[in-house]
Amino acid sequence: MAVRLRINKSDALVAGSTVHVVCAVSDSTLELRPLDGSSELLCFSHADVKRMIDECQASIEYGYFSGAQAARRALAGSALISRMGAAEKAQIFRKQVYVECFLDAEADGEVSRSNDRCAAFLPELGKRVEAKILEQIRLGKDGAELGKLLAMKHPGRTALMAWVREWQKTHDPMCFVKKSRFNGVNAKRVSPQVESAIQTAIKTYLHPGRVHIPHIADEANRVIRELNKSLVFSGQLPEREVSENTVRRRIADLDQFEVCAAREGVAVAKNKLGPYGQGLEIEAPLQRIEMDEWLIDLIALLEESGVDVSDPKFDELRKGRFWVCVAIDAATRVILAIKMSRTESAVETALATLWLAMRNKSEISKQLGCKKEWSEHGHIFNVAVDNGSSFVNADFKAALTDLGIGYEVLPAGVPKLRGRIERVFRTFGTELMQFLTGRTFSNPQERGDYPSDKYVVHTADSIVEVLVRFVVDIYHHREHRGLEYATPADTWDRLMGLYGHSPAKSPHILRHFLGIPLKRQLGRHGVLVCGIAYTSRNLATFFQRRGAQQIDLRIDPEDMGYVSAWFDDAWHTIPAGLPNARGSSLAVWEAMIRELRRSNKAAARLHIEIVDAALERIKQIDDNQRAWRQIGPLTVSAKDIRRAEHESFYGLSFGVVPGEVREKPSVVGTASLTGRLSEIATSEGTSVEGSSPVDDAPGQPELPEDTQPEWRFSDEGEQE
Repeated sequence: MAVRLRINKSDALVAGSTVHVVCAVSDSTLELRPLDGSSELLCFSHADVKRMIDECQASIEYGYFSGAQAARRALAGSALISRMGAAEKAQIFRKQVYVECFLDAEADGEVSRSNDRCAAFLPELGKRVEAKILEQIRLGKDGAELGKLLAMKHPGRTALMAWVREWQKTHDPMCFVKKSRFNGVNAKRVSPQVESAIQTAIKTYLHPGRVHIPHIADEANRVIRELNKSLVFSGQLPEREVSENTVRRRIADLDQFEVCAAREGVAVAKNKLGPYGQGLEIEAPLQRIEMDEWLIDLIALLEESGVDVSDPKFDELRKGRFWVCVAIDAATRVILAIKMSRTESAVETALATLWLAMRNKSEISKQLGCKKEWSEHGHIFNVAVDNGSSFVNADFKAALTDLGIGYEVLPAGVPKLRGRIERVFRTFGTELMQFLTGRTFSNPQERGDYPSDKYVVHTADSIVEVLVRFVVDIYHHREHRGLEYATPADTWDRLMGLYGHSPAKSPHILRHFLGIPLKRQLGRHGVLVCGIAYTSRNLATFFQRRGAQQIDLRIDPEDMGYVSAWFDDAWHTIPAGLPNARGSSLAVWEAMIRELRRSNKAAARLHIEIVDAALERIKQIDDNQRAWRQIGPLTVSAKDIRRAEHESFYGLSFGVVPGEVREKPSVVGTASLTGRLSEIATSEGTSVEGSSPVDDAPGQPELPEDTQPEWRFSDEGEQE
């Protein structure tokens, strides 16, 4: 059935804020023209207009151009009776009832508008009005205000006839509204000089000193008294001083955002009076990630030490609070990464958090005893942060840019712009910290007399386990109001099924940009990091062409099998010369070297099989600690690696390419693994008994191929 709207030329179509005049109406179309003349004649079908109305894009104002509606707009603008107070509405109802009762009686011939007959009918008219008011009170409509009308005097003939004439012009109750509501007759009039004095004094109110309003009124009156002296001298009447309420009304008329910003700061004004909305429309997982840092509401033991812990003088050094950096997915509220730190605003912690967010963390949750898997990960498309120094750091921004991740720094002091991450920290404080001994609470008033520093029982590893278990087994599987009471884990699975998974870049590319930066001297052996030689055909070719020089490296402390090296204007993945290093963490590797040194006290010669056995044994011990290291405070930095090389790996050269000519002899406590044997000198200048030197293999050795194609900024197609 064809759509046909009932609309005529006295009606108007309002679309947005534009009023359209109905120029012509046919059986199938409407011709409209904007009232402000902003465009030419528009033609729409009845079906199109109905669709716009159904979608709340337009509405029909019936009788918009009729005499009554025009008179009402001229009288009261956009004022609505429904927005008036109960007392004012009761007065309008009273006048309307008087007029209607009079007109009904006039139509029945009971009264006329002559002076005598109208005056004689007023007592009867009053009874009929009271009866209608009592009927409305029995119906329960504004009984308190309507009851006051019964005690009011009846109007005289003059007032009644004025009401009747106004009603008959428009038949709109708005005609009974006091005209002073629209023209300000009741407002207190002040002269321009007095108004100027008030406005000058109000400027003092807009000040961070937060001057009180009574002082503003006193200042305004002081200026008025000075003005009166000159007026009296010139023979004019003095001005009246203003009251405190007058000043309050002027201040209430000011822009409240401007007032709050001037007195309390822009940040407070944004939080208090800034607009609130639903925020960005985030639909897909990993489309937007929010990151921030939080000082854990818990005093803990910062580190183990070799001193007598019972000595009170070491309490201040051992106790403190950890910072935690968190990354949360905006669409699903899934927490993608947590990284603890001993200090605030460490760019290394921010990069480690970002790296962890793009890794599968199932093994971490398994090793820490979680019932559920922490498998949420993938390529991040946009990161939103605040102005923290770790997030505006050049290294952090460079890593995001190189990985193709969007970067957005939100204004400081407006936490609602990052409401998801801020709410997570509140959840940690209210739902987790209450179960932990030694919590500090969010402020001294809330803490009261609780002796937090005397109840220190937690260490970094216990906090890591508590945080991960809370996130994986509780937070991810609890109903979330922001997700329409779905759980973050279920929402992640549902949206992944809808939009698909976006895998993170390869581990080699992530290491290129998020690994720990080092500089190493390039030589015939390649590059040496913690006693492991890394080399490849491309690296050897570069050395032959350019000679010895310092090159930039990036390492993954959880996998010493590869390093990233920058040469020929590209990142290259360089494998370790020692196969057992692949998949081994730096912590495992350092522990294995210490084990070798201890066992060497009783053995003159160590075969490579002994190294393999030690490495495998330590890897088993390391499984649980690997999960802790990835969440716990960073213990590996470029400085730590240099220290380890000096203390644990000094003089070591594992996995040197056969045929390499050694330039420096081994020193006390060092080892050299070449092919099958490990020779460890027990004293300076003496070789191990029964050992024989290993001759350099003749000819050029076979170098390993690069495991990954080189990564160049201009070769976007080769990144994967």
